[in-house]
Amino acid sequence: MEGKNREILKLFTFFFGIGGGLISFLLYFFYKLIFIRKIKFKNIEIIPLSVVIAFFLSFLFSPYKTIAIGSFLVFLFLYIIYLFLRNEPFSSNDLYSLIDYWILGATLLSFGSINVFFYNKTFAETTFIGKNGIGTLLATALPLIQLRIFNSKDKLWSILSLIIISIGLILCMSQGAWIGLILGEILLFILGDKRVKRNVFFTSLLFLSILIIFIIRSIIIKDNLFSFFLTRIDINSSSKVERIYIWRSSIKMFLDYPITGVGIGTFSLAYPSYKIPESQEQSISFSHNLPLNLLAETGILGFLTFTLLTLYFFIKGLKTYLKSKDYIILSLLSGFTAYMVHQFFDGTMWSLHLGLGYFLFGAIFLNLYET
Repeated sequence: MEGKNREILKLFTFFFGIGGGLISFLLYFFYKLIFIRKIKFKNIEIIPLSVVIAFFLSFLFSPYKTIAIGSFLVFLFLYIIYLFLRNEPFSSNDLYSLIDYWILGATLLSFGSINVFFYNKTFAETTFIGKNGIGTLLATALPLIQLRIFNSKDKLWSILSLIIISIGLILCMSQGAWIGLILGEILLFILGDKRVKRNVFFTSLLFLSILIIFIIRSIIIKDNLFSFFLTRIDINSSSKVERIYIWRSSIKMFLDYPITGVGIGTFSLAYPSYKIPESQEQSISFSHNLPLNLLAETGILGFLTFTLLTLYFFIKGLKTYLKSKDYIILSLLSGFTAYMVHQFFDGTMWSLHLGLGYFLFGAIFLNLYET
C-alpha cells in the first residue's frame, strides 16, 4: 500500500473508531477523487449493486420522495466508499496498523464518554454521539483489541485500552451492544483455539468485574446508574414495551408497501399513520430493528438483497479465517458480528458516520479473501 494512501486509511479508521465517521468519509472520499484516474475498479459485483438498485426503487416509488432521495444519496455515497475500499491492497501488516488506529480512536471515544458519565451520573455518552452509537462502536472495537494483545509490541497499552473500552461499553448502558458483544464473544469461543478461548474467559471476567464494581459504587453513593441498569434488564420495562409497539407498526407499514417499502429513510414520516394506540411515542426516526426497518422502508427487495450482502461479507470473512487461522481476521469477524447483532435492537448503521463500518468490514473481508 502506498505511503500517502496508507496514512489516509489510518486516519479513516481512527476517525471511525472515535465516532467521527463524517470526517472519515470526507477525508477518504476527496482524497480518492483527486486520484480517481489512477483507480482501476474491479468488476462490478452483482450482490452489492443489487442492494443499490433495491434502495433506488424504494426511493423511486416512495410517497415521500423528497426525503427518500436524501437517504438514498447517503447510501449511494457509502457504496462509492465501498468501491474505493475494494481497490485497497490490504496486507496483514497494513491491517494491523489500521486496526491499531481504529483501537486508538475507540479508546479515546470511550475515555471521553466515561468522563461524561461521571458528570451526568446516568450513562456514558458524548455531545456528538449518543449512548447507542457509542455502544455500537465500542462493542465492535472490543474484540479487535482483545485479540490484538496476542501480538502487540506494547501489551500494557493494549490491556489499558481493553479496560477503558470495556468500562465505556458498560457505562453506556446499551443492552443491544451488550447482546451484540456476547454473540461476538461466542463466535470467538467457537472458532478460536485454546489461547483464544482463555482470552474470552478472562475478558468476560474483566467485564463482569467492572460491572459489579460500578453497581456497588452506585448503591453506595446512590447515583442513577444502578436504577438505570435495572431498567436495562427488566423485560417489562417501558422502553422494551414501546419497542414492541414500534415493531408492530413496522410490520403494518411493510404489509401496506410489501415490495419497495415506504421509502428509504422515511420511517419517521410514515410512523404517525401506523402508530399503535397504546404507544406513548409520538415520533420515531427508525424501527429500532434493522430487519423490520428494511422491510418497512425498502420492502422485500431491500430486505432480501441487504441480507444476502451481509451473508456474502460474513461468509467470505469466515472462509478467509478458516484458511489462514489469523487472529486479526477472527477478531474482525467477531467485531462484525457484534456490529450487526446490535442493529436488531437499534439500527444506528443508517447514519453516515456509523454506516461506514459495514462497508469497511465487507471490503476487508473480500479483499483478504481474494489475495
